[in-house]
Amino acid sequence: MSSYSDTSFDDFAAAAIPRLRRVAYAWCHDWHHSDDIVQDTLERVYAAWARVRRNGEEYAYARTTLVRRLISENRRAWRRHETTMTADAFAEAADAHHAISDGTGQVDTRLDTTDLLARLPLRQRAVAVLRFVEELPVAEVAELLGCSEGTVKSQAHHARMALRAGAQASSHDGLPGQSASTSRRTERS
Repeated sequence: MSSYSDTSFDDFAAAAIPRLRRVAYAWCHDWHHSDDIVQDTLERVYAAWARVRRNGEEYAYARTTLVRRLISENRRAWRRHETTMTADAFAEAADAHHAISDGTGQVDTRLDTTDLLARLPLRQRAVAVLRFVEELPVAEVAELLGCSEGTVKSQAHHARMALRAGAQASSHDGLPGQSASTSRRTERS
């Protein structure tokens, strides 16, 4: 590639990395894996840069590549394992990636949201990330995932209900002054 093409790709990559990272993290709930997937995505975009730039849809191409890589990876058996993290390691990871904090103390809420997203089934997670994180219209999500608009709406609805139920459950789990034994007693009464 020419130095002009390299410069334009560098500019594009610098602008696109934060958004791509956010989408990848919302999907896989792991900063290191998110960085790896974004790097792989940018390698593929760079390989097709002349064609991508000619069409003028650089970010859309990169986002599509990223989502397809994430879907493909989730199909692999080796990615289907549970990871556990101690509270200290979780706090350390949150501190290390302070870019998600906006200075108002909403880091914990965002981390809980990504945890809830990680619990969704694959298709619901894909729709939720694209609709609610990337704020794409239904038609574009349907095209990107290769399904009908009705499927996107249905999956978005089910994802929203699961996220709402998970958020309500986690907010009830952390009520101050109420232990697990007292909450069980009040349920029996």
